[in-house]
Amino acid sequence: MGILVACFDVENKIGEDYLGEDLYIIGWDKIESLVTSIGLLDPESSRVNCLLEALKVYKDIEESGEEVEIAIISGRMETMITERSISRQIDRVINKIRPDSMVIVTSSIEEEKIIPIIESRIKVDAVDRVVVRQIHDLEDKYYLVKRFLSDEKLRSTILVPIGIVLTATPIMSYLLDLRTTIAAMTAIIGIFSLYKGLKIDEYIDILPSEIQNMLYSGKISVVTYVVAGGLILIGVLAGVIRPSIDTSMGGIGYLFLSFIYDSILWLTLAGLMVVLGKIADEIVLNGKIKEAHANLLFVVLSTAMVIRGFSDYFLQKNGMIGAMNISSIDTILSENVTYILSPGQSLTLFVVAGVLVSIFGIQITSRLKNMQVWLE
Repeated sequence: MGILVACFDVENKIGEDYLGEDLYIIGWDKIESLVTSIGLLDPESSRVNCLLEALKVYKDIEESGEEVEIAIISGRMETMITERSISRQIDRVINKIRPDSMVIVTSSIEEEKIIPIIESRIKVDAVDRVVVRQIHDLEDKYYLVKRFLSDEKLRSTILVPIGIVLTATPIMSYLLDLRTTIAAMTAIIGIFSLYKGLKIDEYIDILPSEIQNMLYSGKISVVTYVVAGGLILIGVLAGVIRPSIDTSMGGIGYLFLSFIYDSILWLTLAGLMVVLGKIADEIVLNGKIKEAHANLLFVVLSTAMVIRGFSDYFLQKNGMIGAMNISSIDTILSENVTYILSPGQSLTLFVVAGVLVSIFGIQITSRLKNMQVWLE
């Protein structure tokens, strides 16, 4: 026998009331009569459109001169897994008709779940999905939302921050003013976005095992990391709690510059401690220093100098800090003299110092690399 055009009733909308105990019917006349019966009782049923499409496909294949048969197959809802019931009916229909291949007509995405079951039994030539035009977009959106809600990772990424904002907004708006509430909600969304975007959650997941490995391996960097953590804490406190600058003269931008001005020294020391810890581990474990780690030491120092120079420049220009001064050394020929630097001169001094440190670092790193190659 040639081709079997099959329509499936996965959701059991037809069932035994129309198909009888066998849960399937075969033949054009029977299905044409079934379409009329279902259509009269429920004209809005998507099953009617599916059956009509199956009849249309049957007619097109028949007119092309090929041998064709048509069937509709359903399953029992009381079965634990409906697909198992349908698969039994599929086997019965195939054994009865013995087609060479099958054309499947479906009316929803749910029905397409049984396609792998059919393909394991018979060759499938085509899948014809028919959906009422008026609800096509709505149905696609429904299954998209359904798939989204079933994805645990997407739920935690999207629904959690939305839930926090929607829950906290009315509470904060009742306790605080609207401006503070909006700022707080924006900050929550921003922090969560950075948390996910920078994959901080992944780093936090592996942090305990990394700390455990470092402790068991006896790395020197464990101590330097603890020291760096303490220095970062001091730097943050120095920039937030004890500002040395009158920030009432500027806006939020100058408040940020004030934070950098007071904390950059401590944060730089923390960065240097981390790099020194890595270098010490390399020396102990491998007997040599990685070029990248040695170079990073000077990069941290030179970058900190440039950042401090720019923060100093803007704060001086706004009159929030005094001008830098350099005192000369007393000699026989000259007395102690204090040189006051303008904001531009101060910035130039820091930038030149940063560039010199960077160049010095490149030279040291290059010599260190040559020395290690020579020793090897």
